[in-house]
This record gives sequence, C-alpha cells and structure tokens, in this order.
Amino acid sequence: MQELWFQAKAEQSRLLPPVCPRCLAVGVRPLPVPVLGPATGPAATAYYCERCADDLERARTLQVARLAVSGLLGIGTATTAALILGGAQVGHQVMATVLAVALPLGLTAFSTTSDGPALYQIATDSTPPHWLARRREYLTEMTADVSTRPRPRTHLGWRHAVWPLVAAATWLLGLHWLGRAELRVIHGGGPADAIVLVDHRRRPSIGPTQSEHPHAARPVATLAGRRSLALVSETGQPLAEVTATLWPGRDYLLGTLPRGQCLFLESQEYGARGDARQLVALTGSGPLWELPVNVDAWFLPLRARPDLPTSGGLRTAVRLLACP
Repeated sequence: MQELWFQAKAEQSRLLPPVCPRCLAVGVRPLPVPVLGPATGPAATAYYCERCADDLERARTLQVARLAVSGLLGIGTATTAALILGGAQVGHQVMATVLAVALPLGLTAFSTTSDGPALYQIATDSTPPHWLARRREYLTEMTADVSTRPRPRTHLGWRHAVWPLVAAATWLLGLHWLGRAELRVIHGGGPADAIVLVDHRRRPSIGPTQSEHPHAARPVATLAGRRSLALVSETGQPLAEVTATLWPGRDYLLGTLPRGQCLFLESQEYGARGDARQLVALTGSGPLWELPVNVDAWFLPLRARPDLPTSGGLRTAVRLLACP
C-alpha cells in the first residue's frame, strides 16, 4: 500500500515548528530543507533531534558511497573490457561500461528511501511556501489546512548520478587514446586478400601488394599489451603469426614482404643546417617489426629539403625498396 504524506500551505511569516519532523521530539540540530523542484531562493532550515539528524547524515554518506562504487565498477569494467577486447568492439566496451555504472544506481535511483528527510519544501510560483511532511502533527502546528498526497519519490539527481558515468567514460577514452599502439599490416603475398587476426578476433582484410605505394599497409586499431597477431589467407592458411607485447605510443609493422623487397627507414632533417637524406635498412626478419622512431609517412618518399631556409624538423618514413 502506498504511503501517504501530508501537504500544507503556511503563511509567509510563519516559522517552522521547533520539533523534529521525523519523531516530533525537540529539535536541536539545524538541517537544510530539500526543495522538490527548481529552487528559487535560500533553503529553509528545520531542526531535527540528534538521532534523526545522525540517520540523515548516514543516509547521505551511503548515497556518496553508492556513487563512488558505481564509478569504481565502471572504471574496472572499462579497464577489463579494454584489456580483453583491445581496439575491437568499442561499442560493446562502451555498453558494458555504461551498464556497470547504471546497475548499482538503478537499484536505488528511483526507489523511495525511508531514511530520507521527513520534510520537503515544494517549489511553487506563489509566495506562501508549500510544505510536504511525513507527520501530520508537524504541519498542524503551522496551519489547519492539511491535505494528503503520495509519498515523494526521492532519487539521485542527474547532476550527481552522471559523475560516475563521466568518470568511467573518460577513463575508457583515455585507455583508447593513451594506451593505443600504432599497428600497420602489410600482405606481400598474393594474389588473394588476407585476413588480419588480433587476439584471434577477425579484423579488416587487406589486399596484396608487390611494390611500394601509400596504401601498401593498412592501419589496425589496437591497444597496447600482450597481443596475439596473425595474418591468414581466406582459406585459413597462416601467413604470419606472432605473440608479442605492444607498447603504447610505438609503431609496429606486421605481415609479409614481397619477394626481393626489404624495409628501410628514410629520415630527412629539414632546415638550413639539417642533415641530408638518410636511408637505413630496418633490421629484423619479421613477421613483426618494432620501429625505433615514430613514423610520419608509410611507403611514401619524403620530400626533398627545400633550398629556402625553414624552421626545421625531422621526418621519418618507412620505405619498401629492393633489398641490397
């Protein structure tokens, strides 16, 4: 059965009774009266007894604890999903994070609590204040015109409940932004396409290449960590397979090279005193190459240094050229 509360409109100059709104004992501790609706002025003050005031403070502490638990669950779920799925199924990671935050709050967000305040002020456009109390005796001390209405449904406001979601979403975004490893995949075989697998999950396919061109390698989004990387043919035949640790902020190249082609690092320092073009063979036999520097261009020659003085800077490109 739905619990009924009591509503009354008091005179503007009438003070609140000096008794506890919950138990009608002598009120000794002043607490602000929450407002139902948009607040237009300073909050009124009601006096609770020591025991009821302690109960209200304990309820507020539990409310903050629920928010903290929701935020921690969301951050934990975001971290677990990112470590397991990596850069794949980002939508599923977002959904899991949102559900982890929403479930703890949903248990109490729209439910009525018995340990909440026993007195509310109703925000109205009229001048006389409107009060909503749990005890009829409390309102009858101010006015005789008391009516009944259903118990108010108090819940965590959106301004408070949104913070755990913002914290978890920011954490997930930070993992994908700061914990990302730049991975490129090249397929030097042919003539059919190859399938990229990251942690045994299918990623986009890549076409074969026999020479250097800007689209010879395909970027694959993934997060840093211990990853199982593979390149297989459409019939399931393994072309390249390796398990390695990818570090955030570093560039990697996975795959097979065309026959007679090798990888080179081309660097060019621009500026009036910059060094000339340098071309150094990239060590390692694959199928995974960890590049010692961040790459600015993939399988594309760098522009020659202009004769006019420039502000300088160093650019590096990965080249696919004939082996020496």
